[in-house]
Amino acid sequence: MSSTVVTALMSGAIAIGSVVAAHAQQSGGGAGGAAEANRLLGTWQVVSFKAITGDQVSYPMGEHPAGFLGITRSRVWIMLVDSTRKAPATATLTDAEALALMRSSIAYTAKYDLDPIKTEDGVKMTQHVDTASNEALVGTDRVFFMGVDDNKLSVRSPSVVVPTSGLRGSVQVEFVRVD
Repeated sequence: MSSTVVTALMSGAIAIGSVVAAHAQQSGGGAGGAAEANRLLGTWQVVSFKAITGDQVSYPMGEHPAGFLGITRSRVWIMLVDSTRKAPATATLTDAEALALMRSSIAYTAKYDLDPIKTEDGVKMTQHVDTASNEALVGTDRVFFMGVDDNKLSVRSPSVVVPTSGLRGSVQVEFVRVD
C-alpha cells in the first residue's frame, strides 16, 4: 500500500481531538458533546492498524505498527511506522531506502471539526489536512468515527477504497492513552 493512501486513510481516522470540544460547544452539543471531545485530547500510542474489505484483513503498517497520535483542542499530529521496517545503513539515504521509509510511514497534521452529536458509530470527525509527508494529502478532508472507552481510542473510516485491494472497505485503528 502506498504511503500516500495510508496517510490519507489515517489522517481522517485520527483528527478528532482539538477542535472537537470547541465545535461541540459552539454547535449546541452542550456539556455532553464537550465532555466527549475532551476525552479525545491527549497522546495516544497505536496498537493496531488494519484495513477490512469483506472478510479480508490487511495491515498497511505491518501487524505491529509503532507511533503516536497527539490531539489538542486545535489540531492533531500523527506519526506511524511499520515497526519491522529495516533501518537505513546511514543517515544519508539511498533512493531505495528513501522509498522504503516513505512507504512504511504516515505523518501529517490537521485541524478538525467534530460533529457534536455522537452516533452509534462514534463521534464523527472531519480532518482538514494542512501538512503531510505526502503532499497529495494537503488540502484534503478525511472523515472518521471515533470512540473512547477508558484508555482506548477506536478510529474507523466510513467505506473507502482500500488501496491494498482496490475494493471498498474500512480502516480501523486502535490506540491506548499514554498521558
